[in-house]
Amino acid sequence: MTLNIRLLQMLKKVFLLLVFLGSSLTQAQPITSCKNPEGYAYYHYSGQVSKANSGFTKDKITGGMVTLQKVGEKQYDILFVDANKQIISAIGDGGLVMLLRKGKTDATFVHYFSGKVVELYTFWVDAEGLPRYDLVQSKGGDSMPIHKSSVMVGTCTQIKFDLIDF
Repeated sequence: MTLNIRLLQMLKKVFLLLVFLGSSLTQAQPITSCKNPEGYAYYHYSGQVSKANSGFTKDKITGGMVTLQKVGEKQYDILFVDANKQIISAIGDGGLVMLLRKGKTDATFVHYFSGKVVELYTFWVDAEGLPRYDLVQSKGGDSMPIHKSSVMVGTCTQIKFDLIDF
C-alpha cells in the first residue's frame, strides 16, 4: 500500500514537472526555464520580522524554478515553484506580467500582484554566452506578514529571444 502511495506521489511530481517545463493546453511556448537564484535580501523590521532578524542577509531559493512562457501575441506568463513546492502561474494567481524592454540578448518583464508583490525579471546572456536571469523583488502590503526586498541571480536554459515580441 505504501508503495502505491509513493508511486502516485512520484507520478504526480513527474506530471507537474512536465506541465511546468512543457507547453500547456493553451499552446504556451516556453521561452526559457531558470533555477537556483541566489543573492541578497533586506528584511524589513515590521510585521512578523523582529529587529534582530531584520536587515541584509544572503538569500537563495534552493531548487527554485522559474519558466517564462509566451501565452499569446505579446502576452507572457511566469511560472514558478512556491515555498510549498507548488507550481504557480503569475497570471493564474491574479498577477500581471508585462514586457518592459527587450534587446538582442536581454529582456525585462514586470510581475505585479496588486497590494503584495512587484518583481522585475531580467533574462540575459552574459559575455561568455551563458543564459542567466536576475530577480529584483519587493514584497509587502497589509496582507503580507513578511516584508522584504531582494535581488538574486540564477542560471537558465537557452533563452529564445525570437519568441519575445515588443
